[in-house]
Amino acid sequence: MRKVVALAGFVLTFALAPVFAQAAGAETTVAFQAQFKESVGIAASKPCDHFSCGTGTVVGFGDATTFADVTSFTPPTEGTNCGLATADQTITLVRDSSTLQLEISGTVCFPGNTFEADPAGEPLRVDATFTVKLGTGIFEGATGGGTNETKGSGDQAHDTFSGTLTFT
Repeated sequence: MRKVVALAGFVLTFALAPVFAQAAGAETTVAFQAQFKESVGIAASKPCDHFSCGTGTVVGFGDATTFADVTSFTPPTEGTNCGLATADQTITLVRDSSTLQLEISGTVCFPGNTFEADPAGEPLRVDATFTVKLGTGIFEGATGGGTNETKGSGDQAHDTFSGTLTFT
């Protein structure tokens, strides 16, 4: 009887192995939402060595810090108040230092052509998309993307992300 039970266990192990392997490699997609209050470093005491930095929350993951560096900027063309910009932004969870590195690309607009007067500290709005470049810690292997909206004036900006993360 022991041989029959052992043989049955052996057969089931090999018969079910592909099922468990598929489940282990299954993708999981979750909503990604985050909000940050940032400083763009125009004030006399620059808060960090990046274009902007701040603190906020990643829904479902907790408190986080962030910093961003502009990688390209095309000023508004004559007669418009909008230009194009790209940036790299890093989000770091406070609880365990897991990071998401994002690539951002979009349109930056300055209401009322304020860019022509003095772009530093003028009101702005960024409507962009983001793509996950790299994840560490609990974000390791994550892919995904979504939308990014930034509204700012003076030294302060409010940054909102909405999209999905897929884990494999």
